[in-house]
Amino acid sequence: MTSSLPATRHNFTAAIWIFGFVVFFLCRPASAETSQSVDLLEEEEPAATKKDVPVYGHALLIHPNNPDQDKSFTITRRPVSSHPNGFFLLNYTNFNHGSFGACPKPVLEYQNQLRQQQEQQPDPFLRKRYKQLWNETRVRIAQSWKVPYQQLVLVESASTAVNSILWSLEWKSGDFILYFSTAYGMVKNTAQWLKLQYGLEIVEVPVQFPIANGNDAYLKSLEACLKTMKTNGELSKLKVAVLDHVVSIPAIKLPILALTKLIRQYTASNVSAESFSPFILVDGAHAWGQVPTEELSSLLGGDSAFKDDEKMAQTGGWIDAYLSNGHKWMYSPKGSAVLWVHASRISRLFPEPTVISSENSMQQCSFDTVEVDDPLYHRFIYTSTKDYTALLSLAAAMDFRNDVLGGDVAIHTYIRNLALQAKSHLMQVWNTPIPMAPNDMEEYMINVILPISKDDENKTEVGLALQQWLYDQHDMYAVIAQEPSSGYIYTRLSAQVYLEMSDFIRLGRVVLEFLGLGVSTTEMTVV
Repeated sequence: MTSSLPATRHNFTAAIWIFGFVVFFLCRPASAETSQSVDLLEEEEPAATKKDVPVYGHALLIHPNNPDQDKSFTITRRPVSSHPNGFFLLNYTNFNHGSFGACPKPVLEYQNQLRQQQEQQPDPFLRKRYKQLWNETRVRIAQSWKVPYQQLVLVESASTAVNSILWSLEWKSGDFILYFSTAYGMVKNTAQWLKLQYGLEIVEVPVQFPIANGNDAYLKSLEACLKTMKTNGELSKLKVAVLDHVVSIPAIKLPILALTKLIRQYTASNVSAESFSPFILVDGAHAWGQVPTEELSSLLGGDSAFKDDEKMAQTGGWIDAYLSNGHKWMYSPKGSAVLWVHASRISRLFPEPTVISSENSMQQCSFDTVEVDDPLYHRFIYTSTKDYTALLSLAAAMDFRNDVLGGDVAIHTYIRNLALQAKSHLMQVWNTPIPMAPNDMEEYMINVILPISKDDENKTEVGLALQQWLYDQHDMYAVIAQEPSSGYIYTRLSAQVYLEMSDFIRLGRVVLEFLGLGVSTTEMTVV
């Protein structure tokens, strides 16, 4: 025993020397030659490999200097970032990205640079630089969507685009407009205004929730409605059908191709060279950035087999116009959206922007002639003196998705997986009896029934109180609503790149606490 101790001490000392030498070698300053060789290796590494592991979750959040500051809105905050290109969400868990989106730091910085240029040299910017950037931006988007850029324009919002289309159509008393019961409120309100103004008829196709039979819930309901209209001799009066690509609430993705095909089949006998009815307008407000780009572009390209039909080809394919916001799922600033119109629909008077400006009139683009080169450019490029920088920042948002977040595929994989995991977890924790809709009808937004009895007379008040309590007590915001056909109280939740599964786990727990169905959050460890 005594003879082994000195040997052990010597071995230990030698090990320390060896360890110290290795650390010194690995941590020593690199020579210029060594640094150059490392840089060359990094440059030779395929770009795709570098984007395989983008940063997601809470690391994308920009935190305030003082985490204990109140939530009052002030311009004196000076946030510091755990990620140099993250999102400004101050002590706030945002489960409602779908409503207003969230614009990341580099995109906002780009927009501010444009605003500065606009104020420093108003005339050169608005008369020339703005128009150049506007056109470059729409060309880039058109390339992504795989459509001719002459058919695509930049507008302020999906609501602006819908109103542009519906106001530009020539209505007469007795015309019909059709949409589902889940259509966005703006669409319904605009239709009501048109009804009062022109005497048109509204057909609202009912949809029942929860959905157990997938896409048939919409397809069968639409077909039943079209059959009734055919029996009543009303199909020839169907002027417009407005379809949601992704419904706002409940957040459901519709089978657009199947729905439009059904409408075209039922109304084929009414299509002529003089009348292109019905006009199919797809409200994709929630689609761009949430639905895979390939799926979106394939819809706008139409169906080759369908185009073989001569009468159907006159309508230009399946869809006549498509629109989508950029601020929701593309991370662009508020006030940025896109409108696409098929070439067969562009005419001397269609479509016009919601504001017919001085520039529109000077170009004589709408009333006297149709410019064969680019008619929509002259109509939509300038609609009044205002801040157009949000539109111009769409390109910066596309760069952010590619350069910071790793591209569309990586983004979709992360958010989609997070949404499905969150839905499964919450349904289990809240003991949800049935899903609002099958998984393949949801993308980044999920709809989960809350553990509030639909037979409770005060269920609506309980839901609203829960929504407010989540914000007041836990700095969370989630949309909570009542589904009218079933009476269920449910929440629409948005998964996003800056969220993690721990956020949804915490939400599940605090909801149970509020409803008195779980342990107090003070007695449990928050994941």
